[in-house]
Amino acid sequence: MKTVACLACAPFIFFACEEEQQQGGAQNNTLSVTPSETISFEATGNTAVELTVTTDAESWDFTAPEWVTATAGETALTVNAQDNTGASRVGRIQFTAGNAEPVSISVVQAAGSGEQPGGEGGASLKDSESKDVDVNLAVSFTSLAEMPAASVQVKLVLPEASAEEVTATITFDAAYLGEFILTHDDMDIELFPESGVKFSAETLTVPAGETESEPVTLKVDAAAAGVLSSTDYLIPVYVSEVTGAEIDADRVNYIFRRTLQKEVKNVVYFEVNDTNPLNALEYVLEDGTPFIDAVILFAGNINYNASEDQVYVSNNPNVTALLNETDVYLQPLREKGIKVYLGILGNHDAAGVCQLSDWGCVQFAAELANVCLQYKLDGVSFDDEYSSSPDTDNPWFASPSVYAGSRLSYETTKAMDELIPWETEVSWFIWGSMWGIEPIDGSQPGEFVDFWVANYGGASSPEDGMTMKQCSMMSIECNLGRGSINEQSARSGKEKGYGWLMWFAMDPSGTGTIYSNYSRFFPMMQGAARGLYDMDIQTPTGVYNKVGEGQYDPTRHPFNS
Repeated sequence: MKTVACLACAPFIFFACEEEQQQGGAQNNTLSVTPSETISFEATGNTAVELTVTTDAESWDFTAPEWVTATAGETALTVNAQDNTGASRVGRIQFTAGNAEPVSISVVQAAGSGEQPGGEGGASLKDSESKDVDVNLAVSFTSLAEMPAASVQVKLVLPEASAEEVTATITFDAAYLGEFILTHDDMDIELFPESGVKFSAETLTVPAGETESEPVTLKVDAAAAGVLSSTDYLIPVYVSEVTGAEIDADRVNYIFRRTLQKEVKNVVYFEVNDTNPLNALEYVLEDGTPFIDAVILFAGNINYNASEDQVYVSNNPNVTALLNETDVYLQPLREKGIKVYLGILGNHDAAGVCQLSDWGCVQFAAELANVCLQYKLDGVSFDDEYSSSPDTDNPWFASPSVYAGSRLSYETTKAMDELIPWETEVSWFIWGSMWGIEPIDGSQPGEFVDFWVANYGGASSPEDGMTMKQCSMMSIECNLGRGSINEQSARSGKEKGYGWLMWFAMDPSGTGTIYSNYSRFFPMMQGAARGLYDMDIQTPTGVYNKVGEGQYDPTRHPFNS
C-alpha cells in the first residue's frame, strides 16, 4: 500500500497579467520579471543574480526573505543569499507595481555543512520502511461505508550509538505546506486535516548505547471530514525539539491519496468535432473520484497516400488542435486519473484497421506507438468503418478480415509496450470486421485487446483469453438517444461481472454543431453512479466550450443545466 514517491523540483514560471479594463475604464498596469525561474543558491560562495523588472507603472517595489540581500536599481533588482550554516531555506521575492498583478520569484538555498539529510553526526527522522523524506501513502477502497484504516511508523535513527539517551518531540507541522509547495511546484497538493492524524506518542527515544528508537505509529483516518478521493494531501511530520544530539533530517512528508477501486469503469467517446474533452473533468462522484475513467478522441484516421505509397495517421483540424495542445486539453485529464486514447477510424480510402497486411500492420503500429509517445496518450481505440476496398496486390493491404484487425491490435500493443514507458492499451468498437478477435502468434485476444464495447444498445462478451471485466454492459449514444442505463440495470451489470459502460457523443456545452444533450445523458449517468458505486455524481457547475474549427476554449465557464 505504501510506496516511495519520486518527486522532482521544477522551476516556477510566472507570467505578467494581461491588460484588462477595470470598472470605470482605468487600464491595469503590467508587470513582468525576468528571469522568472526559481533562483537556487548554494550554502556559501554564491554569485549575485540580476532580475530585470519591466512595468508601465510609475514605480515598483519588492519584498524579500531576511536571508536574501537585495539592491534595487531603476529597472533591476540584484539579489544574493547570505551564507547558510543551518537547514535549507525557501522563500519568495515578491514584486509590486501600481495596480498590476504581483509577481513572485521563488528562491531556495542549500543547507549548510552538517545539515544535509543523512549527514554525519546527527539524528534523522525516518519512515520505518523508507529512506526517503517524501513517502507515498495510498489507500484503496470499494465502498465509502467500508473505508480501510491507514497507518505508518516513524523512528529516530542515529549514525552511531550515543553514550547518553537521545529524545525527539514530533508533531504535525501544518505551517510547512507553503514551503513544501515551493519545493514541489509540479504537485497539486492540499494539507491533510490535522484532526485526522493521531500519534501513538509524541516522543521518540533512543536509549544510550542504541542507534534507533522504538517507532511511533501515525493512524490516518482516510474518511476524515473534507478528504476527497483522487486528491493528494500532505501529512508533514516534523521534529520540533531534540535533546542529546544534533538533528540532520528533521522531517518526513507523507503524500496521502485514497482511490476508489471501481468494479466497472466508464469510457466516453468524445465527438471532438463538437465537444471539448475537458468536460470530462466536471463529472465527479460525491467522494471526489472522476465518474469518467477513459476518454477516446473520436477520431483520428487511417489513410493511404497513393503518390507516396504510404499508410499513415491523418487528423482533421480538431484532432490536430487537441494533440498539439496536449498539455492544455489532454494532460489535465490524465493528471486526474482519466486515460486518454486516440480513436482510429477509416476515412474513405483503401486503408482500414481490418485490411492491412502483416507487414502493413507492423508499419502502421509503429506510427501509432510514436503518436502516443509524442502526445502522451494512453493508447488507441480501433473502429472499422468508412474504408473502401483495398488493392490486395499492394504490399500494404489484405482482404478485410477479423484476422487483419487482430493482427493490427497485436502489433500495436507490442509496439507501444516496446516504445512507451507508461502503461498503454488497445480497445475496440465492435463493428465491421471487428465482430470477433483471433489469437495471434500464440497470444490470446485478451492479451492484446484490453477492452471492447458493443454498438449502441448492446453488450459485448468475452473472446478467448478475455474476462467479463474487458466487456461493456451497455453502449449509450447520448445525442441520438440509443441505449439506456438506470440504477437497477447498472447494478445488475456489475453483479454479472461487466467491467465497462460506454458513452458516445456526450456534449453538455452545445457550442459545436449539435445542441447540448446534458438533459439526456446526465440522469442516466446519475442512475449508473448509484447502481455501480452507491454514490451520486456531484451536479456539474462548469462547462468547457468549443469555439470553432480546430479551436477550443480552455477556460472553465459557469454551467446552468
